Amino acid sequence: MYKTRKLDNGLTIIGIPLKDSKTTTVLTLVGVGSRYESDTEQGLSHFLEHMMFKGTQKRPNAKIIAQELDGLGASYNAFTSYEYTGYWVKVRNQKKYIALDIIADIFQNSLLQESDIKVERGAITEELNMYLDMPTRQIHTDFQSLLYGDTPLGRSIIGTRESIHSFTRPDFIEYVAQKYVTGNTYIIIAGEVDTAIIDRVEDSFRHARNQKDIPTRESVTIQQTKPQVAIRSKKTDQTHLMLGFHIPSIHNEERYIATIASTILGGYMSSRLFTEIREKRGLSYYIRADSHHFDDTGVFSINTGVQNTKVIETVKRIVQELQNMKNLPVSDKELLIAKEHIKGQTVMEFESSDEIAAIIGMNELLLKKPFDLDKEMELYGAVTKQQILDFLQQYAQPEHLNLALIGDISVSENIKLENILASL
Repeated sequence: MYKTRKLDNGLTIIGIPLKDSKTTTVLTLVGVGSRYESDTEQGLSHFLEHMMFKGTQKRPNAKIIAQELDGLGASYNAFTSYEYTGYWVKVRNQKKYIALDIIADIFQNSLLQESDIKVERGAITEELNMYLDMPTRQIHTDFQSLLYGDTPLGRSIIGTRESIHSFTRPDFIEYVAQKYVTGNTYIIIAGEVDTAIIDRVEDSFRHARNQKDIPTRESVTIQQTKPQVAIRSKKTDQTHLMLGFHIPSIHNEERYIATIASTILGGYMSSRLFTEIREKRGLSYYIRADSHHFDDTGVFSINTGVQNTKVIETVKRIVQELQNMKNLPVSDKELLIAKEHIKGQTVMEFESSDEIAAIIGMNELLLKKPFDLDKEMELYGAVTKQQILDFLQQYAQPEHLNLALIGDISVSENIKLENILASL
């Protein structure tokens, strides 16, 4: 069980006591990410995440902050997504108050100095270059762009070279003032938690930007009427691809069906795609299926890397496996294995204070309701074979399929690939 304290200024504090945990995690989650950016702000959320560790009045530069955290033996990092940004520190229980002080300090008092912006601009540009050289990473961005086009949800989280080099200190100051506010900020403590540390959280964040009104963002409208293929031609030894289709948002309980379906299709080593694509035919080293949900939409995806000359064959095999799941109910055994796999993985995530903080914090932020592990297990357990069949017949339609590829493959293959998708 965990406790939630909602302050008058709109800030939410979540305390999660973990009886036998020897670590405590402090996580600050803000309900803004890259899809909240305007056209001129592309990449600003991610850039700001980096800037938060560059210095405060109390800790004047990045080295001092890093040395203090390293001296605690801490694990620490930050992350930017489309719909949220997070900053976290995980320490042994005896150091939890120091960890809280550091997180509260950088979140409220970062200097955001022009000299640091100039240096970090170079580091983020190299981060962008690194991702462009990593097809296994870049394919996710290309697929997202194919799905959502030139909208905030279709743009790269990191931004572009032009946008990264355009930001100045006033841009960061204004973004923080408008979007890092109490009404969309959650402070999560998981581990050795009692009333005293919750009180300390409340006191430590007393200088948070006091505003209950939360930032708004553009909603997406899906109007796809035919299969879409996007090829990024690149000299590589493998072609990496993602194939998928739109599904409902995180607020729709069909997400449990989507998770079960993607698990059966490509969620583990005995899944249909792993067996067919890797074990039987040796076409790829990795292949996985997954589902992801945003506030107003979602995506069901299949991801793999194959020899450049085997792309057409592999896409045909993937589409055929989708077709098989659309036409006939999954077996009782498959359904049971998938449910037990999901339950087991979920429980294992609850063995670590940082994982628990993230799961419960994101659930509160995105769904605005308490996380109930027993209820989650019940909802996964209730999924039926007929629901999976109905789900795939509704959403896995040929006109809704999307395929992104990166590799040594000609754009002339576009029509051939579109025809394969249309055969579903």
